[in-house]
Amino acid sequence: MATATAQLMYDAARELLSGSIGSEPPFHLIAYSGGSRGHAKVGRHSADRYLHGQATTLNSRLATTRTRTASDGSYTQRGGTIPPGHYMCHYVAHHPTFGECIQLRRTADALAIHSPFSRWPIPHGRGDDFFIHGSGAKGSDGCLVPAIREERLRLNKAVKNFPGTVVLFVRNVSYQLPAELERQFAKQEEG
Repeated sequence: MATATAQLMYDAARELLSGSIGSEPPFHLIAYSGGSRGHAKVGRHSADRYLHGQATTLNSRLATTRTRTASDGSYTQRGGTIPPGHYMCHYVAHHPTFGECIQLRRTADALAIHSPFSRWPIPHGRGDDFFIHGSGAKGSDGCLVPAIREERLRLNKAVKNFPGTVVLFVRNVSYQLPAELERQFAKQEEG
């Protein structure tokens, strides 16, 4: 007997998470990814202004932008949008940071970016630690942060209760081409 599969899609350019899971009404919600987008407003501290400013940079929209921190743990660069490809959705009841959430595990086509503008897959250098979670003080470094809490909780419940596999397809993601990445890494090593 074949296992049931449910399909979700995240359109990064539109910041839209959509699809159907079982008998649940379809999902069609705004979700943020990368550059600290989706962070909760926690005050007027300098760190909050920094987080907000990161969300407006070009790098915050690129799947090839890695999270970087200084030796004291402060951010020097926030991670960009989740890389394109397919991800398996797994319900997590009690994550130590995010609480109830959905873990996104990459499949083979999400290990690198397959671009029509490059002969070889483009390594994005991102980890395998993406989730669909609620907003918090830091927001997103590539995870998906739905704008409406109730819809996120409904999605959690749908993934938890679905008797088969839930697959998320991420598309319309911006990225740097290999030559641009090499120049960026060379500048970082010089500076």
